[in-house]
Amino acid sequence: MKTWLRIIVTLLLCALLLIYVVDVELVFRTLGNCDPLWACAALAAFTLDRVLMSYKWGLLLAIRGYSISLAQKLMVYCSAMMWGLALPSTVGADGIRVMLVRRFGVRVDDTLATILVERGIGFIVALLTAVVSLIILRMVLPQAPVYDYALAFGLAGLLAGIVILVFSFTDHALSSVLRLIPKRFADSSAARLLERLHEAYASLASDRPRITAFSALTLVEHVTVIVCYGLVARALEVPFNPMFMFAAVPLAILVSRLPISLDGIGVYEGIFIAILALGGVRPADALAISLAARALQVVVWFPWWLMLAARTGVRPPADTVTPATEPSSIGTSP
Repeated sequence: MKTWLRIIVTLLLCALLLIYVVDVELVFRTLGNCDPLWACAALAAFTLDRVLMSYKWGLLLAIRGYSISLAQKLMVYCSAMMWGLALPSTVGADGIRVMLVRRFGVRVDDTLATILVERGIGFIVALLTAVVSLIILRMVLPQAPVYDYALAFGLAGLLAGIVILVFSFTDHALSSVLRLIPKRFADSSAARLLERLHEAYASLASDRPRITAFSALTLVEHVTVIVCYGLVARALEVPFNPMFMFAAVPLAILVSRLPISLDGIGVYEGIFIAILALGGVRPADALAISLAARALQVVVWFPWWLMLAARTGVRPPADTVTPATEPSSIGTSP
């Protein structure tokens, strides 16, 4: 979806929520109830979430032979998220991350491979937590058989996603893609780039201990996000049922990944409000939780962005990057 259309959808969804669903005055009143101690606890939890994200990304980079400090990975990760807030969706935080990490010697094809694996496994884990969320809703709302259809669809999607992910690591996946390329381009630089990218991508799955650790930490990180939102609710003194919070966050995250609005704004809030409402949370309180959580995430990213900006300059990298042809030379696998 084009950027201008996503902006319109974002504005429309926000307007609908504020006009027909949420009492804005109550939102500000809830935000004003913030408990500083619980807010600090939520901030610490969001920081832990970023540390987990950066650390497990480092596991993938280590498979490709790179040794980058946790602080450097945090600077790259959080800076990419900061720039992702301001740049067009066609650029995206992942694209910025590719360019930023080059400053620490990581080749483009290696970074792309790690991001693809990160996104693939992340999507599978997101589907898994969403399925668990639907099971929870089915348990606490037995009178709503509509969740049976959603659960069946979720399970089918999870199985299909696992099969596609496993297949993507095989040589058959590469040959299937190459067959789509016209023969006159078979020896082009683009085809060679694709082969090099898939070689890096497939090598990540060959290190089973690290890829298993990465997958487990991804699941831990997803649960950590749910805890973060629970702490935000506690900071705002909003009573909530933990079962509904566990259901709301994964489902809202999964649906908001659809390329409908900017950064999922409006989509996430709509799903989050709807599910928490089933547990008795007022729409204004649910929106306040979401807004506060987004604000705390930016607070976590900002210092790391400043650190990288002080080191390399405040402007995002604007060069057109191409993968190097020489082997990786920075660091060794620990």
